[in-house]
Amino acid sequence: MKRLYLMRHGQSPTTSESGVAKDALRPLSERGRADARRMAAELTRRGAAPKLILHSPLLRAVQTAEELSSVLQPAGGKEAFTALDNTLSAEEVQSALTTRGAEVEEVVAVGHQPQIGEITSLLVQASFEFYPGTIVAVELQPEPRVLWTISPESRS
Repeated sequence: MKRLYLMRHGQSPTTSESGVAKDALRPLSERGRADARRMAAELTRRGAAPKLILHSPLLRAVQTAEELSSVLQPAGGKEAFTALDNTLSAEEVQSALTTRGAEVEEVVAVGHQPQIGEITSLLVQASFEFYPGTIVAVELQPEPRVLWTISPESRS
């Protein structure tokens, strides 16, 4: 993998606001869905061509990946990736992403805070604000470096 786009899922109502019993079942809000489509269009505008979208199995990340996929149409599709479920360490997730993405040049990883921010910090030794829908583009070779960052708020 040469390039990794780390993304926090889109905006989602709280458990009580959405009327669900478990955090894993929280859906995206309509704004979250629209923001995900806008972020996908921004990826395309910036020349990104991810071949695979990996996402947490939690509903809001699944739905974010669905919206991204509808715009980006990655050749490798989208795939639930349990390492992104916010339970593993950044080191464990980075290792899993490296293994899974070995055959793919560009990958989008959709996850949750604090994990997605911790992975980014591990890769580039810098921290970023990961508001819902934020994407940080990381060039992994020859050395990891941030190419750009974008959030729905900055694209309003």
